[in-house]
Amino acid sequence: MQNDSLAKKHHVSNMIVKAVSIGVLVMLVLWARVFYGSMKDYETGETLLKENQVIRAITYFDRSLHWYAPINPYSEKAATRLWEIGEKAEKEGDLRMARIAFESIRNASYGTTHVFTPRKEWIKRAESKINELSGAKGQKGDGSTESWSPKRSPHPHALWSVAVVLGFLGWVGSALGFIFAASSKDRSNLRPFRRKLIWLSLVLAFGALWFAGMVMA
Repeated sequence: MQNDSLAKKHHVSNMIVKAVSIGVLVMLVLWARVFYGSMKDYETGETLLKENQVIRAITYFDRSLHWYAPINPYSEKAATRLWEIGEKAEKEGDLRMARIAFESIRNASYGTTHVFTPRKEWIKRAESKINELSGAKGQKGDGSTESWSPKRSPHPHALWSVAVVLGFLGWVGSALGFIFAASSKDRSNLRPFRRKLIWLSLVLAFGALWFAGMVMA
């Protein structure tokens, strides 16, 4: 009995270690994917900026900001570059270009909100600039002037923000469940196969919810 108890404890501890290891591995893979996406979009933005394709450059810097992950240097670099574009456009009187750049910083930061809102300082700075531009007049591309005021709230939809968190956590949990089910050695009946199918369905469902939340928030 004592040997059985020790064996069970050893088995449970092995399962916990395996679960933690797999969880860490999944998180590292996700972080690496986000880091790579942010880096490539930032580099594309820099290339386009050098070619004086400012609007396209802003688009890619905005994408780089949306690839949010902790300790991602390209997120900070993209925000800095957008700020520089906005200030340059403001000095030249192109308020349309300026607001696009400042709004990109603000909206991308709100768009990556999950458990907390990242880049709060950048949001404050961008909103301060946007407020300064409200009601101001600047030059359009054709040389005429335009006034501007904010069109819509940048804050993400609360339910879709919850969907992002639930989708991500559900995806990680179901991915771990599928991995454990796939490693099952019991092939005597169809139950292991059914479990794998159920976990795989959950992976796809939570993944779709996560993606939809990020797009719609």
